[in-house]
Amino acid sequence: MTAKIKPGYDTERKKLSEIIPISTPFTLFITPAQVCNFKCFYCTQHKRSEEKKRIGFASQLLDFDVFLKIANQAAEFPDKFKRVLLTGLGEPLMNKRIPEMVSTLSRLEVAEKYEIFTNAYLLSHDMSDRLLDAGLTRLRISIQGVSAEKYREVCDTDIDFNRLLDNIRYFYERKGDCTIYIKIIDAGLNDKRDEERFFSLFGEMCDDIFVEHFVKAQPSMIGDYSTKADSSFTFYGEKTQHREICPYMFYTLQTDAQGNVFPCPPLGLPRSFSLGNVNDQTLMEIWNGNKLRDLRLAHLTHNRDDYPVCGMCECYLAFTPEEDNLDNDTGMLIEKIQRG
Repeated sequence: MTAKIKPGYDTERKKLSEIIPISTPFTLFITPAQVCNFKCFYCTQHKRSEEKKRIGFASQLLDFDVFLKIANQAAEFPDKFKRVLLTGLGEPLMNKRIPEMVSTLSRLEVAEKYEIFTNAYLLSHDMSDRLLDAGLTRLRISIQGVSAEKYREVCDTDIDFNRLLDNIRYFYERKGDCTIYIKIIDAGLNDKRDEERFFSLFGEMCDDIFVEHFVKAQPSMIGDYSTKADSSFTFYGEKTQHREICPYMFYTLQTDAQGNVFPCPPLGLPRSFSLGNVNDQTLMEIWNGNKLRDLRLAHLTHNRDDYPVCGMCECYLAFTPEEDNLDNDTGMLIEKIQRG
C-alpha cells in the first residue's frame, strides 16, 4: 500500500486562544448542493421529503450567481483562507458547475487550498479532468462500504462498485500535485476482513487513507442516530474531551445552498441559527458582526444554552484537539472580544 494511514486534519496547529480574534477565518465551507445521489442512514438525506420540509431543509443546488457573491466576498478578507472546502449536506458533484466554482476561487486567490468532499460516484473521467484543470488541490472521498451490497445497506442505493473504483483510479493517475484523502466510517465495515479489504482496494489510489469513527455530526439527525454513533471518541479515534466553549465559531464560516451563513461546520443547522445571508450582508460584515460576537460571548460566559442549537449540540465532540481548548482562557478572550 502506497498511501499513508493518516487522519484527515492538519496536525500542525497553533494554540487557538493565543491567536484569536483572527481577521480571516481559517476555513470557509461552501455548499454546492443540498441534493445527493445517496441516502446514507446517518445523514439528513435519508429522511423523507416531508421530514426535510418540517426541519426547514431545502433540497436545491447553489445558484451560480449566489456562489459568485460568496467567492467575491471571500476575496475581500485581508488574508487568504487556509482552505475553502466545497462540501455540505449533499453531493457537491451534483452541481455540474463545480469546476467553474473551483476555478473562480483559484483565480480570485481566495485561499491557500481548494478542496472537495465527495462520495466520488459522479467523478466521471471528464469531471476529473475539469476539476484538475480548475486548480483543485485536495480531493476528500467518503467511501460507504467495500462492496455493492454494503452500499445498498448503508446508502439505500444500488451502485456499480467497479465504476466507483475506476473513477477514483482515473483521478489518481492524473492528479499531479492534487492530493487525495480516502476515508470510511467504521460503521461501514462489518469486520476486520472488511477493513483489510478497504486498505487493499483503495490504498493504491490515494495519498492518505483512514478509518474514521462514526460520531454524531449532524444536529438534524441527533434523535435518529442508531446506537452505532458514539461520541466518546472523535472522528479520528481519539478520546473526546468535554468543552464548555465550542471553538469552531472562532475560525470557521459555513454557507448553505441558499446563501445563509453559519458560524460552524456541523451539517443541517436550522436557518434560525444563521448569522445572515450573503444577499444582504458580506461575509466580512458577518464575520465581524454583532450576531457572531454575541454568540462567542455567550459561550465564553457559560451561557451557550441561550442558543438552543448550541445547548443540544454534540457535534464539537467529533474533533477536540487540545490546541482548540478555550475553557481555561475565558477571561482573557472576553477582554479581547469586548475591546473589538
